Amino acid sequence: MPTTAHGTQEVAGLDRTDESARTRTPGPRGVFCPIITPLDADERLDEAALRGHVERLVGGVDGIMVLGTGGELPILRDDVASGAIEVVADQLAGRLPLACGIGDAGTARAVDRAARAKEAGADYAAVCGPYYYRADSQAVTRHFAMIADASSLPVVLYNIPKCTHTPLDRDAVLALADHPNIVGIKDSTGDRDFFDWLLAARERTGWTVLQGTAEKRASEYWRSGMDGYVSGLENVAPGTMRALAQAVAAGDDGQAAALQERIDALVDLGGRHFWLSVIKGAVAEQGLGGGTVAAPLPSLDEAARADVRETLDRIGLLA
Repeated sequence: MPTTAHGTQEVAGLDRTDESARTRTPGPRGVFCPIITPLDADERLDEAALRGHVERLVGGVDGIMVLGTGGELPILRDDVASGAIEVVADQLAGRLPLACGIGDAGTARAVDRAARAKEAGADYAAVCGPYYYRADSQAVTRHFAMIADASSLPVVLYNIPKCTHTPLDRDAVLALADHPNIVGIKDSTGDRDFFDWLLAARERTGWTVLQGTAEKRASEYWRSGMDGYVSGLENVAPGTMRALAQAVAAGDDGQAAALQERIDALVDLGGRHFWLSVIKGAVAEQGLGGGTVAAPLPSLDEAARADVRETLDRIGLLA
């Protein structure tokens, strides 16, 4: 297919922006960190560590997402999840935009989560597709539309079929394009063709489009003209992804390569062990929290912890 100046696909029928897109709340832009949820040994919220981590992130990112995949929303106790959004919103105190994951297997349950996120002080509701039960494209579309109808927060769609097994496909995007309360999409498929299509479809949807995975191609994605990145690696290396975006924009290939090398080392580390245990373990090595993940996620053994320490030290991220 033909491409735009950014290398994205031109999409037939998407050559206009609906009036609803002009009146929407602006979608999220820049680098968002899907903040981890620090837990104590009993899987209760480690409030002090969470507050400290928020402060650590503030200077290096453009926004925070609480209770995303890296925040362990699907497996946290309800009171821990509620406490996490309240603590993050309180500590952030409006200094940066705050998105809150509200994903659930049930639509009504996700709507309730959106209401609680609004009460706590979130700016956006980030919602993934329904999971557990098999859902076709029409059911996925209905799920997102009903949540967007009911939510008093602007909605960011979160496309992560490797976890939900319910992809948000092109038909669903087109069906949802005119919804006045849907303002953006985080795509974690790793499918470059689909991502390029989403970028081209902005002419029709008016949504902001953020990448949510594929950090080893971060430099390439920053050259695509996308609107932002949601990267769990920012928990460990705050400011790295934003610095990479700036280096790419400035044409500083040497700096971009050095930053990409740091990112690649963290991605490789997460590939050798369970990625979320690595992120939480790395943050613990940097002095915040104990690295506990909620069961049944696997904890790091001593060999893995040593690998984390060695990698952080080698790339200059060990405090």
